[in-house]
Amino acid sequence: MQSRFMKATERFVDFEGAVRSGKTTPLVWKIINYAIQHPGIKMLLCRWTDDALQMQLKPKFYEECPKELLGKWNAKEEYQEFTNGSIVYIRSLKTSDDGSRFSKFTGLTLAVIGIDQPEELPEDIYMALKARLSQIGFPQQMLLTPNPPAPNHWLVKEFPEDNRLPGHLYINTSIYDAKEFIGEDYIRELEREYPVGHAMRRRFIEGRRGLSIMGQAVYGKIFVRHMHVSDDAIWFPDFPLIESWDFGQKHPAILWSQFTPWGWWNVLGEYLGERQFIDEVVPAVAAQRAQLFPHLTALHVCCDPAGADKQGHGIRLTAVDILNAHLRQHYGPNCGARFVVGSNQPAKREWAIQQISGYMTRIIQGRPALLVHPRCVVTIDGFEAGYVYDDKSVAVNAAMPNIRRPKKDGYYDHLQNTAEYTVLNYSSAAPLMPDMGIMTHRQRLALLQTDSDDPFDWGPQRSHNRAGY
Repeated sequence: MQSRFMKATERFVDFEGAVRSGKTTPLVWKIINYAIQHPGIKMLLCRWTDDALQMQLKPKFYEECPKELLGKWNAKEEYQEFTNGSIVYIRSLKTSDDGSRFSKFTGLTLAVIGIDQPEELPEDIYMALKARLSQIGFPQQMLLTPNPPAPNHWLVKEFPEDNRLPGHLYINTSIYDAKEFIGEDYIRELEREYPVGHAMRRRFIEGRRGLSIMGQAVYGKIFVRHMHVSDDAIWFPDFPLIESWDFGQKHPAILWSQFTPWGWWNVLGEYLGERQFIDEVVPAVAAQRAQLFPHLTALHVCCDPAGADKQGHGIRLTAVDILNAHLRQHYGPNCGARFVVGSNQPAKREWAIQQISGYMTRIIQGRPALLVHPRCVVTIDGFEAGYVYDDKSVAVNAAMPNIRRPKKDGYYDHLQNTAEYTVLNYSSAAPLMPDMGIMTHRQRLALLQTDSDDPFDWGPQRSHNRAGY
């Protein structure tokens, strides 16, 4: 894989690999080769933080570069001259003042940019760097050597694994490709630490994109991929399909699942959008729903209560209003999204998490009570390790010192919240809640205003017209 990277001529090259798989060294080699082969070329070799640059990347450059090739080091401009007139700027990119965010490379005319561990970079820094590839008369190339990023990282979009984007090359390497440099003993130790089935094996050993565990997993000790993920999670057309929505323009999320009369909860499908407004999401979800569940007749819908809020937003229709208009058009006038008031309060979220963990730990008629279909990739990763507790969150209040808040990471949490809304609204243990779906906005607002500040108050328990549910 290193030879493929060294020979690559694409304008943008992403050389990803596992820990200790040898990515930084070939990056430095390629920069040195360009300096030798193209006298007068100007290049940038960089890391995001100065500590990482000074402790890792800069020493590696001087360790690998033959001393006879080097001229003077310009400390003021932070560049190394070569004896043939080539220049390589060796800089960190992070500034202390966000107002001068691009100052480390503004004004530079470069032919080649080498970024070690670019997964640390914000996307806007990377996009601005691309404009610096402008030195005429030299090969122009941006070289990246990241650790495998999480699925929601900008690198995944910029360098798809199928290499479908012109001028972009994704190369993957594993620790086995670097066996002669790191030794078999180290590889065996890693294999013991991350056995087959471990959430981090694909990143640390196989060098593939996947989970980046940043905290204690909410269900990490009880969700077992080989036990809870199965094609046996099937849809039974005779029973209602549950569709749960988490609204939001950044990552709108929808989960399809089904509770069966004999106690199983089958998670059947997921939708995770990206930068979509509700008017775009509804038809996209309808198309996927029709594909996964043809001839559907019984649909029960629940959602995030924030989707019913229009107060202070200056909008005429809420997300729930738009969703309900679609549901009634296709499934009849009594079909509407319901929600539990205060679903996102810590006490209710904790209750939902306990119910979900209960499904994971129960065996009913020879199989786990919870099964997830393999196509629910993000939901599975979230259950396994992506959905974590927020270590920075303080206790909710003195009355609830033991309740921990899951982290709002902006990716895994969306589909996990849809699972929580599902059990809050439709599991057999869910308390009876008023159906908000067919109420007018005035009625919904009046009911929402009765919600107590007490996190243990589960809201009004009176019964309402259940809109056909």
